Amino acid sequence: MQRMICEPGTVVLAKAGRDAGRYFVVTAADGAELLIADGKTRKLDRPKRKNPAHVQKTVQTVPLENLTDRALRKLLAPLNEPADRPLSKQNESRKEVIDDVEAGCN
Repeated sequence: MQRMICEPGTVVLAKAGRDAGRYFVVTAADGAELLIADGKTRKLDRPKRKNPAHVQKTVQTVPLENLTDRALRKLLAPLNEPADRPLSKQNESRKEVIDDVEAGCN
């Protein structure tokens, strides 16, 4: 399997893990792993290590010079809209149970 090489500043979509469906920015490449941040759950000073096979590269890039967590959140906010985020299988089943309970309470 060929690993995808992402440049620092590239916007990526997490495809696996608890952060699946969220957009991040690659802050650095550390050997065989990427360091990604979103400015909210993962700040620029403590990026998350992610396997390159578990992210999907986008065409968008962000300049990393003088970038703050607040600016990063603003840049990624349109991409990380909750309505656009796909639900994980576990959350889909939870939503179905909640919907069934709410339907039975009426």
